[in-house]
Amino acid sequence: MSHLGPNPRALRAHGPSSTLKPSGRLQGWVQSVRSLDTDQREAMWQVFSKYYASITRQKFDADLQAKQDVILLADSGDHSLQGFSTIEVYAEHLAERAFVAVYSGDTVITEPYWGQSALHRTFTRYLLRTKLRHPLKPVYWYLISKGYKTYLLLARNVPNHYPRHDRATPPFEQQVLDTLSTNKFKDAYRPEQGILRFATCQGRLKPGVAPIETSLLEHADIRFFVQRNPGHSEGDELCCLGKVDAALPFVFTARQLIKPLRRGLHRARRLWAGATTSP
Repeated sequence: MSHLGPNPRALRAHGPSSTLKPSGRLQGWVQSVRSLDTDQREAMWQVFSKYYASITRQKFDADLQAKQDVILLADSGDHSLQGFSTIEVYAEHLAERAFVAVYSGDTVITEPYWGQSALHRTFTRYLLRTKLRHPLKPVYWYLISKGYKTYLLLARNVPNHYPRHDRATPPFEQQVLDTLSTNKFKDAYRPEQGILRFATCQGRLKPGVAPIETSLLEHADIRFFVQRNPGHSEGDELCCLGKVDAALPFVFTARQLIKPLRRGLHRARRLWAGATTSP
């Protein structure tokens, strides 16, 4: 896919500029892996190695080179790289039925920018463009998750996603998930559990990065993730699938409309609380 978004040469690889100030807001765009320059690759590694352990630069570079595109996330003020997500798109067949898989690989965002929607917006547009190019074939988002935040990105934004806590995976989607996972990861895939477990760790979150505290287990999706992937802290990955269909843009639009309303309500509650407690 060709470059989409801000000029990639504007990306600063080693932190903020001395003349430009960070805005604290992310901007995202899609760029082909082959067009990445040395500084961009180095910036990606610096961000990735800050949060992930048990992976070498050589392995990181090899995984990156195997992908087609990457979503780059930079501060809109000083253009410093603050995150990315790698992407691979490929066609598959199952029982003479063709389908397309969009595989999202390494994904990371620096902590000060957690909770922002730039990645969500950019990746949703990517999924929808892929579906428009393949209107007569099922299109699926295929991802593996060693952290609950990645799983929530799927569960909260793709209506038809699997596995999930409230219903079983349909037979065809389960076959798709098994096929993709077996073809890509061979013996590391454990179909009975739906996870990847590698003989040699392929990377894991560093201790203290996105820890799952007891209070988080009150959320059904997070509790389900932990139950299905109890070895996530050791690098086990939960294999997941989301169907790209007509419901996706409606959910995306609704979430974009609801977010500012929620922020407004939260702000109003704080103002009201302050007014009622003041003398």
